[in-house]
Amino acid sequence: MPCYGWAPVPVVLNPEQSAAVAHRGSALLVLAGAGTGKTRVITHRVAALLDEGIPPWRILAVTFTNKAAEEMRARIDRLCEGRHATKEIWVGTFHSICARLLRRFGQPLGLSPHFTIYDTADSTAVMTKVLEALDVSDKLFTPRGVLGWIDRAKNRGLGPGELDALGVIEPVRSVVAKAFAAYQARLLAANGADFGDLIVHTVALLRAAARPRETAGQQLAGDDPVRALLHRFQHVVVDEFQDTNPLQAELVDRLASHAELCVVGDDDQAIYGWRGADVDQILRFADRHRGTHVVRLEHNYRSTGLILRCADAVIRRNAGRLGKTLWTDAGDGDPVRVLELPGEREEARLVAHEIRHAIDDGASPDQFAIFYRTHAQSRVLEDALRTAGLGVRIVGGVAFYERAEIKDILSYLVVLLNPDSDAHLGRILNRPARGIGNTTIDRLAALATARGTSLWQVLPAAREAGLGAAACKKIAGFVALIEQLRERVAALPLDALVAEVVERTGYRESLVLDGDEESMGRLENLQELLGNTEEFLSEHPGATLSDWLEQTSLVGGERGEGPRAQAVTMMTVHSAKGLEFDEVYLTGMEERVFPHARVLEDPVQMEEERRLAYVAITRARRKLTLTMVARRRIYGQLQPGTPSRFVLDLPREALATAAARPRPQPVVERPAPRTPAWNEDVVYDAAPEIALEPDELEGFHAEVDGGVALFVGMHVRHKDFGIGELVGWSGAGRQLKFNLRFARVGLKTILARFCEPV
Repeated sequence: MPCYGWAPVPVVLNPEQSAAVAHRGSALLVLAGAGTGKTRVITHRVAALLDEGIPPWRILAVTFTNKAAEEMRARIDRLCEGRHATKEIWVGTFHSICARLLRRFGQPLGLSPHFTIYDTADSTAVMTKVLEALDVSDKLFTPRGVLGWIDRAKNRGLGPGELDALGVIEPVRSVVAKAFAAYQARLLAANGADFGDLIVHTVALLRAAARPRETAGQQLAGDDPVRALLHRFQHVVVDEFQDTNPLQAELVDRLASHAELCVVGDDDQAIYGWRGADVDQILRFADRHRGTHVVRLEHNYRSTGLILRCADAVIRRNAGRLGKTLWTDAGDGDPVRVLELPGEREEARLVAHEIRHAIDDGASPDQFAIFYRTHAQSRVLEDALRTAGLGVRIVGGVAFYERAEIKDILSYLVVLLNPDSDAHLGRILNRPARGIGNTTIDRLAALATARGTSLWQVLPAAREAGLGAAACKKIAGFVALIEQLRERVAALPLDALVAEVVERTGYRESLVLDGDEESMGRLENLQELLGNTEEFLSEHPGATLSDWLEQTSLVGGERGEGPRAQAVTMMTVHSAKGLEFDEVYLTGMEERVFPHARVLEDPVQMEEERRLAYVAITRARRKLTLTMVARRRIYGQLQPGTPSRFVLDLPREALATAAARPRPQPVVERPAPRTPAWNEDVVYDAAPEIALEPDELEGFHAEVDGGVALFVGMHVRHKDFGIGELVGWSGAGRQLKFNLRFARVGLKTILARFCEPV
């Protein structure tokens, strides 16, 4: 087991924590610095409210991940020791709370209690059909790209006709607006909603409920059950408030319109602007809630004093912050090290060498973490660790609920409850293969579109889609199978139902017949799914298929830490938020790597990049090492390394290399060679649910003529085609070629000498 620090959070609350727990009478903003015990404050506040006589069902506690929600509920249970009916407290994520409300009150919006929650893959499948129907070129507009614009719009509560507010230009605006409208129509026809819709629809209901009763003739305005929601809660507590977007903040305000609102967060750890979060929601909280009381939690129980001084030196340069200074009574600890190596291979070998020797001396591998700004840096580091005989746990890969065989079975189960869900029905029509090809499915989908209905509704009319007798027979067999299984939903317990679906659909048989190693692995995954249903039933006796599917929809794609292997952890800094390790190596500390090249000319993004550096530094409990190189090769391109501004911000007195030097001067350390071990291994962790990390789309630099560093995503201008986005390059010198994406003409390959950086 990892060491969780030598300065644990005390049994009793410190004065600031106590003040946050005890405050009543006005809105409360708790600015909780890294490692200051914010979860402790939230859970003690809820327990105190219960002890004061607040009914459990009148308390709402909201956070961002199911893991955090489960931990919150478990800690409240322990604090209450059976004194209160804690299961009645509304504890959950934004999406789970909204799903719960929409299943009760969503009928006026066209959603039945069994509506389906569409994940990223489902939404992509729908959008693919939408773009095909609109005859939009996939070379200019990808389903993922269009969905990205729609997601940004939904985060701000904007509809298809309001894209100007996002700065969308033509022809993108027109295409996205049409696709947005068609996409929403298809979701509604399929009795479905995506993750963004959960918030959008719930806010729409609450807005309508808040209107004066004189407007009750308007749609939704007189919905008394929804109106009662505005008065249901006496206390609302929100965790990680710095990660909210404007619509989530409005949702909180409306649910707390007659309640005392407490939000907890850290503006210095707001690092998800690329995902729609808006740090202004926490920065301007007091402006929106008159009389807000602010409590700052600054006593850090995680890191050493010198690590905290480095974190403060980096973050204090941000103008957009409410301000706090972390401190600890655990002592200064070891100085922070700043090391410079000739190149990325030497950097990787040094890190691997030091960790190898520490483990040989008795340290546990899971005490160590290696951070990097972009995934492009990870390969050399991984190679070095493996060569040193170290196991590697890489945060990334395919999440359990995203595996093909799991999504197939879940799609079958969704269809049993909601056969009108086109994305799920389309996925399983020919899985396992039953002779229903893409042409057949496309003709059926075209008939459904022409009739304005779902795919399921036209399956009995397959002949009208122009299908032959053989195809119609196969479709009829599939319909009969689904109808038979639908009759079993009420007759069987959840685990038996899932097992029957795996068998009756022929899914297990198809894998057994394949017989290869991959198929055996898929069979093991299906067995794990069956085990999951058994565990769910033991934890939730009497739970229904709908209950279980809702949980898998909400948690399936979350980035989870997963079981800890005996391995060194590698991850991007974005993945590190919320975690902590005894010893951290923060690599690639050069300008244009960290901070990233794309933020250098944007003050707002640079502030977020600085917050990202602050997050990275505050993950370390005992030891922190920052590394940089003189020259770095990424994706075949070599660039000179300039020390990151974040390195130059560090205070001399906190650094091991600071003696009698005017500014941090790195030291080169050269590890001794080591014989590779024969049994090196890699353990891959779970993937994020939605949205690529920002560095997966950009971050590959090159040093080219004139000293201009290239990176994917940068903008360049061409005299004929206008401003384009760089998506790749090849060659060198006068033969350097850019692969550019232009809004008007799509992808073009152009000699770099005919372009100029914007």
